[in-house]
Amino acid sequence: MKALSLHPTVLPDADAVGDDVAATILDRIAATDRDQFLLGCPSGRTAKPTYQALARHAARGADLSRLVIVMMDEYVVPGAGGAFDRVDPELSYSCVGFAHRRILGPIAAACAQAGTVAPTEIWTPDPADPAAYDARIEAAGGIDLFLLASGAGDGHIAFNQPGTPRDARTHVTPLGEATRRDNMSTFPEFTRLDMVPTHGVTVGVDTIAATSREVVMIICGEHKRAAYARIAGAEAYEPDWPATVVVECKNPTLIADRAAAGR
Repeated sequence: MKALSLHPTVLPDADAVGDDVAATILDRIAATDRDQFLLGCPSGRTAKPTYQALARHAARGADLSRLVIVMMDEYVVPGAGGAFDRVDPELSYSCVGFAHRRILGPIAAACAQAGTVAPTEIWTPDPADPAAYDARIEAAGGIDLFLLASGAGDGHIAFNQPGTPRDARTHVTPLGEATRRDNMSTFPEFTRLDMVPTHGVTVGVDTIAATSREVVMIICGEHKRAAYARIAGAEAYEPDWPATVVVECKNPTLIADRAAAGR
């Protein structure tokens, strides 16, 4: 597939990035005639300002009733018979829990304040049947807009690790040390590496590229300068830095703050 050229947008800080991305999401929701608007969502720090901005818009009466939150991944732990189970959503590092606490919950509360209809749906991949997630997304007509983030240390996207094949679909994967160390920074309760789960279930690189109508890669913070440089300079998917798949997605945007862009 021929890669598209990225023309980065650089804004002053992470809050400005969040405001800009949230405005784009609202524009896309308003423009679609679909009954549902599927928003692909990462957990963690990168997209928090976007989710906070969406809640502020909801408090002012923005219509988010059609929003469906499609999570990228989740930590898993060994279960019965060699299978994997999602971690308890009550744990602070659960991606499902994050979706309820940091995305849907604040938006729903803001909708209640404004007297509008709140969104209700959160989708997450099932480690017992990863392929069903791709099928569900495709049956719904694909993801309208996927918010993306890159690992600072190894370029992972969702839980896709360095070396992930370009054609990977939703799957369970071991998590490398660099990914797990990145997540120690996200969740301060991880005070030792052995506290971080060793496996996750994740959308695949091709799930992102093949099922999304539009993607927005968000890169914020000085610690993401290497990620910004790799992605801004990519011309095709580079397996050693999976987040470079953004250049092979439909309608890609790269948006960063000045700290990440080095400006």
